[in-house]
Amino acid sequence: MTTTSTFPYDGQLFKSSNKKYQETVFFVHFYEGSKALMKRHIDLVNELGFDAFAFNLVSTKEMLKNPLSKKNIFGIKHIWADQIEFLLNSLPENKILFSFSNPSSSAIESMYYRQCRDIKAMICDSGPSGKFIISFYNLLRYYKEKGMLESLFKAILTPVFWSQHLHKDMDAHLKHFPKNFPILSIRGWKDKLIPPDHIDCVFEGHPQLMWRKLSLPKAGHLNGLKDFKEEYAQGVKLFLSEVATPISS
Repeated sequence: MTTTSTFPYDGQLFKSSNKKYQETVFFVHFYEGSKALMKRHIDLVNELGFDAFAFNLVSTKEMLKNPLSKKNIFGIKHIWADQIEFLLNSLPENKILFSFSNPSSSAIESMYYRQCRDIKAMICDSGPSGKFIISFYNLLRYYKEKGMLESLFKAILTPVFWSQHLHKDMDAHLKHFPKNFPILSIRGWKDKLIPPDHIDCVFEGHPQLMWRKLSLPKAGHLNGLKDFKEEYAQGVKLFLSEVATPISS
């Protein structure tokens, strides 16, 4: 793997040492995550023959200075969507978008604004939630159990600053996705934050999408690749091999 780092927002291109496919896998990390925490997933797609791109979402603390997106919409979700849209425009090659938890809704919004241009497919791991308030209530309960007061405070305030639409604008965005657009939805049956039925709410009302599930019966929230690598990697490999474009030898 070789890397280049000439992009805003700490964006970095991780090149596969044995590139087999034309598309670059574009990662959007989870809430309170980072580019560094994508390493396990970057290594996976590099091994499968894909270049990868990762970056750091703007911190919620930084957004307090100006909580408006470039489109003058209030909320974290929309600021992240602007950021993702900008970086997607910065990469000229075709891409496969790989997003995690609720920032997946920001990724969906950015794809809507770009009309899914040069995006061949999408993978969503542990989200997004179609029952946003309940998901954040679950988050609040989780942090209370862990005794993390700062994170509990964030769990209470985040819905206020997330978006006036909460999860509801995803429906309008997905309606404009192309017919038969491929989406792989990865979910752990033991996910206490965003259970599988919260994810199903997002996609089930869109029969034009060609979406399918990768269900991990023993997994929780975002731990699929870490704790159930063989099952997770095989599902991702199969999906990517179906949607990606092999490089002609």
